[in-house]
Amino acid sequence: MGDLHGDIEHALQAFKTLADRGVHVIVQLGDWGVLWPGRNWQIDLNKISRALARHQIAMYFLDGNHDWHPKILKYPVDPDGIRWITANIAQLPRAYRTQIGGRFTLATLGGANSIDRELRKEGISWWPEEQITEGDLRRLGTERADVLVGHEAPLMDEPDLDRRARDLGFSTDDIRYATESRVMFRRAVLQTRPRLTLGGHYHQFHDQVLTVPGAAYPTRVVVLDTNGKNRVNLTILNTATLGLEFLYRNGAPVVPDTHQPERTDDGRPGS
Repeated sequence: MGDLHGDIEHALQAFKTLADRGVHVIVQLGDWGVLWPGRNWQIDLNKISRALARHQIAMYFLDGNHDWHPKILKYPVDPDGIRWITANIAQLPRAYRTQIGGRFTLATLGGANSIDRELRKEGISWWPEEQITEGDLRRLGTERADVLVGHEAPLMDEPDLDRRARDLGFSTDDIRYATESRVMFRRAVLQTRPRLTLGGHYHQFHDQVLTVPGAAYPTRVVVLDTNGKNRVNLTILNTATLGLEFLYRNGAPVVPDTHQPERTDDGRPGS
């Protein structure tokens, strides 16, 4: 699941859609937003937890940039390396690793930089803990991971992103700050050489192939859209093959676009 931003209606419909397809584990890719200052988050949390229980689903979320980091970090990490918020909702800390499908390694690296940081208030709607750090990359390590999930993405159409940001009134410093986390996530991809990365953050759907130096396989880069009925916010990961099925929240399938060109690790079109 891509960005949720505390949208309970979206979550409840998505849970039913995924349960109808036999899904029992959801990984939400940051900007979960259910815990948030100034809102009655305990009621929302209970509502989501009860719905998950009805569908026999567990939800694991990553931290994005629009998440209440100090509150999340107050929950202790259990011996398995997971922060449980309720009995069926947990946060996956950065650099967490696990096995999926019996033979694939999944690694996590939450975090991203808010381009609208200057419009927010520190401690109320923005927290410096959003940033991916050198320590995060050290903990992630250089051992290969088949799947790397995060809030960020290693590449996007950067000139188009920058142009859109300038059109929206963001300064050169704002854009530079936002780019820094994408660079950090790209370093994580170079370290782990995954077959697949999954992220959100950009409020658009993106599916492309990246060539990573030294990797045995090309890396498929998938960015899921934000919450909303006409958004490609859901995908089902086949843990036996690493294949993906994209869905709208009502369960309608997504018709794939023409395959996008392969690119090199610096974002340039590949050969």
